[in-house]
Amino acid sequence: MNFPSTFEPMYIGKMLVKNRLVVPAMDSAMCEDDGTIEKMACDYYGARAKGGFGMVITEIAAVDERGMGMPGEPRLYSDDYIPGLTKLANAIHRGGAKAIVQLHHAGRETCEAMIGQTPTAPSSIPSLVYREPVNEYTTEQVYELVDSYIQSAVRCNKAGFDGIEFHSAHGYMGLQFMSPRTNKRIDEFGGGVTGRSYFHKLIIEGIRRECGEDFAIIVRIDSIEGRAGGLEEEESVVFARLLESYGADALNVSAGTYASWDVIVPPSAWQQGWNWRICRRIKESVNVPVMLAGRFSDPFIIEQSIERGDTDFVCLGRQSIADPEYPNKMAGGDVEDIVPCVGCTQRCMSFNDHDTLQEGDWGVSCIFNPMSNNRKDVQYSPTETPKKVMIIGAGVAGMEAAWIAAERGHDVTLYEKNGENRVGGQFLVAAYPPFKQELTRPIKYYKHMCEKNGVKMVYNTEVNTAFIKEQQPDVLVVATGATPFKLNIPGNDGDNVFMANDVLLGKKILGNSALVIGGGLVGVETAEFCKDYCGRVAVVEMKEDIATDLYMTVRDDLLGRFKKEGIEVYKNTKVQKIEGNSVYAEQDGKEIVLDGFDNIVFAVGSKADKPFGDVEGLAPEVYVIGDAKEARSALEAIYEGARVGMKL
Repeated sequence: MNFPSTFEPMYIGKMLVKNRLVVPAMDSAMCEDDGTIEKMACDYYGARAKGGFGMVITEIAAVDERGMGMPGEPRLYSDDYIPGLTKLANAIHRGGAKAIVQLHHAGRETCEAMIGQTPTAPSSIPSLVYREPVNEYTTEQVYELVDSYIQSAVRCNKAGFDGIEFHSAHGYMGLQFMSPRTNKRIDEFGGGVTGRSYFHKLIIEGIRRECGEDFAIIVRIDSIEGRAGGLEEEESVVFARLLESYGADALNVSAGTYASWDVIVPPSAWQQGWNWRICRRIKESVNVPVMLAGRFSDPFIIEQSIERGDTDFVCLGRQSIADPEYPNKMAGGDVEDIVPCVGCTQRCMSFNDHDTLQEGDWGVSCIFNPMSNNRKDVQYSPTETPKKVMIIGAGVAGMEAAWIAAERGHDVTLYEKNGENRVGGQFLVAAYPPFKQELTRPIKYYKHMCEKNGVKMVYNTEVNTAFIKEQQPDVLVVATGATPFKLNIPGNDGDNVFMANDVLLGKKILGNSALVIGGGLVGVETAEFCKDYCGRVAVVEMKEDIATDLYMTVRDDLLGRFKKEGIEVYKNTKVQKIEGNSVYAEQDGKEIVLDGFDNIVFAVGSKADKPFGDVEGLAPEVYVIGDAKEARSALEAIYEGARVGMKL
């Protein structure tokens, strides 16, 4: 299938876009701290243009000094920023894509620490997230703000961009004026729908007047705000029609606000293209092109969404982070080469969290593709000294190291103690709970990339020290993973006591009731798995909360399902012993007994598998990566695998 609908060109105003795949605006941490644009940002966005996207919309850019919502956000409120913007526009154009800047003002969705002064907004209603005082604009100040948007667009035009996107979604200034929840004004900028959209009318008409008919004007809007009293579907449709009448060339449909973040960044449990129904309704109500975001990843779902008329363009947010080459691979029929986005947010939404990143890691990228930000130090080339590389363990860390090393020209053999259909290690087990099916996609991708690049895959082979010495590798990579363990407490060997992995893999079929010891990622997902088979399920966690190792939207979504499914949660509870169907524990300094559980399941963690003793002497170069080094998450494991593959 060559995806004809996806790759049919389409006009936005007078701007011809070569296909329907769009990189939407997303914070990248690839710009400079002072808001200027240099090589990192040009490399990042340029890679996506070269990868075949028809249009690249660069991240939020502040229209005045009070508008910043993110550290290092690009800025548009001075001519001093035009040289960097020009470099960025040129980088995108060299790649063959149309270049668009997203005009942004955070309004109340920022803080004094960020902007150095009290935030401003249409009305004095504080942010639900920041909870700081907000200064309400005077009428005169609103007109000044309108001009800030217009002049920012003029600078983008001078820099060579093809157009702008006016951000009126996600709780930012454009939505704050439109939303009945945040706009309580009684001047010309408030009241009914026409009053609340007058701000947009003046901005769109002003940009058209100053930048001309060839300059594309896109408006990003919310289909629903996702908060009590906020914008709902009916007004969104009317708003869309008004924006068209004001002169907008296209509408980019999204949803959510800061206080409903899961709607903006839908977790992996949400279906791809989840917002298609409202988008289709908006599309049927206007005569300009409509764009849609909403966890799109699968090429066939994208093609069908466009073909059946749900949307004209598809925004591939996190998927465009995962694989800059997505359109080229899709057009060329190389869909198995696509690095899949599974909506996990484990890497793309933690790019500026120094507590979760490893040394030398910076900027937005993907857990499954640590090289995706295209920084200079993550780019690699063929090796000049091919080596014999032996990798032990076909988990995600081992396979990542294997295919990259083989692609660079090394002679790579990967040994796996299990059969061909059990590669992936602990990551494959993680695919077994509800809503986790998509984790099979990156495992399949890694296996495909190993085979494509000539990695010799040896299955059903458990390697020992003698075998390693016999093979005499130049490089040994130990990626043997980790093994789950039980707490060393009385009763841990009872007939009704099991390991989470055995339950997930169907080796132990539970019934009636189950208590899961451990409230981390494995524990909570095992509990949800058990709910299919057991009427009563509980989770016990010794820490103050459960599922703290999940990204916030994924965690919130899971906790909502816990509540709906009636899964019991016991926090600050340390298990002391197991006796039959009872678990004795200490909770807040008091002994409690959890009775009536037919099955007890351990999900308290894993210990690194280190089968080779003095591993350093087994080859001239030795690397121990992933859980074999220390039991952690797949994020660290894959990153280490990638770095080893690039280093050899």
